[in-house]
Amino acid sequence: MTREPGSHKDSGADTDARGKGPVRQPEGGRPPQISTGAAMERPWPRVERRRPERRALFLAETSRTLAESLDYEQTLSNVARMAMPELGAWCIVDLFDDAKQIRRLEVIHPDPRLQVLARELQQKYPPKEGDALGAPRMLHTQQPELVPEVSDDMLVRSARDERHLEILRALRMGSYMVVPLRARGRLLGTLTFVGAEDHLRYTPRDLLFAEDLASRVATAMDNARLYREAQQARTQLLDALARAAEADRAKADFLAVMSHELHTPLNAIAGYAELLEFGVQGPITPQQREAIARIRQAQRQLLTVVNDILTFARTEKGRLQMRLESVDVAEALEGVRFLVEPLMRASSLEYVAAPCDPPLTVMADRERMQHIIVNLLSNAVKFSPPRSPVTIECEKVGNCAAIKVIDAGPGIPDDKLEVIFQPFVQASSGFTRTAPGSGLGLAISRDLARLMGGDVTVESELGVGSTFTLLLPLGAPPRALP
Repeated sequence: MTREPGSHKDSGADTDARGKGPVRQPEGGRPPQISTGAAMERPWPRVERRRPERRALFLAETSRTLAESLDYEQTLSNVARMAMPELGAWCIVDLFDDAKQIRRLEVIHPDPRLQVLARELQQKYPPKEGDALGAPRMLHTQQPELVPEVSDDMLVRSARDERHLEILRALRMGSYMVVPLRARGRLLGTLTFVGAEDHLRYTPRDLLFAEDLASRVATAMDNARLYREAQQARTQLLDALARAAEADRAKADFLAVMSHELHTPLNAIAGYAELLEFGVQGPITPQQREAIARIRQAQRQLLTVVNDILTFARTEKGRLQMRLESVDVAEALEGVRFLVEPLMRASSLEYVAAPCDPPLTVMADRERMQHIIVNLLSNAVKFSPPRSPVTIECEKVGNCAAIKVIDAGPGIPDDKLEVIFQPFVQASSGFTRTAPGSGLGLAISRDLARLMGGDVTVESELGVGSTFTLLLPLGAPPRALP
């Protein structure tokens, strides 16, 4: 850097005891500096530091350095060390947290002997509220600061005690500037550059250069912080998903064990009720026969719920086996008809089965496919008013067969069209349900369909009814036996 007019030239300047370089003489009765064993040598070779092209290259190299690491504190220290010879300075790096508390990251001096004092300054005299110089002042002004020449009076006002003053004098605070590390309106810290050569005086051009450097550093710090926060959020999300998965596994295990244990007493109830109905224990009255019929009906309903829970648990744990084969849709629907017609008659509903035209064949597990259709028809029975039709029809849609179950029930609100496929949920959920059942039928149906490469969807209009559609991939018709 250039010198102030009147400064010594190398050929005629006062030199230290070894004749190595110029030293500044005490002025105005300034107390002597702490001895470091020998006068400080010039820490860097003379260069034309202020040349614009040199500084442009330096800033480009700094940007590359900042892009190499996401450890912004270490990178910040490295950049500060890179800038020191460029500015002929020693450097102080301060960081601010969200509560505006100041943490002094590092005090770096190019002279190893004076670095001992710099470390003492960092450890014994950290920045605090009310300091006249540096980062604490920046918290209030939010503006860069340039002091071309630091007087001894400034050091006296800044020192907290005699030892502090000795250190400040020994570190040769000739000229200094403080620039903010600011990104997206947030003050992240400060960089303080102090001229390490007695003759050095910083100028507004030097301040602009330091601000440019600080802006690049702050952007890199902010990017690193955002990346770290994103990684932390991702880790937290993965942990939450792992905990949820573990909870789901525990729930599925519990449901599987519970449903398995309930099968034995339910089967026993069915067996003893059948024995009573046959009169094995003696003649029974008509009233007793009606009571036994109600017992068997309740047993069958409870067994259906238990089986649904067991199927759901196996599906959740991925333990459900599929035996895919070519299935004739009309034959599968005819097999279901004998199961649901008694249920329709008991509810005073009309069962309407439209023929499949043209005939369709799907690739599916026959038993699981019929299970889904029974679930959809049972769901229609629950919500359909008496003497209304429940229609089942099929058609080809792209590469799939669409089996539709159409009811004339109350319909489903738009915001519940997906919710009803969640386990243990009905459209009228809560503690008061309008229909019996576990709330697993639709969830199981969709899971089974997707395991076979298909899906279950719903369309509904309030006050008109709902259409549930089972989609299954088309398959080749089964070969006729020779």
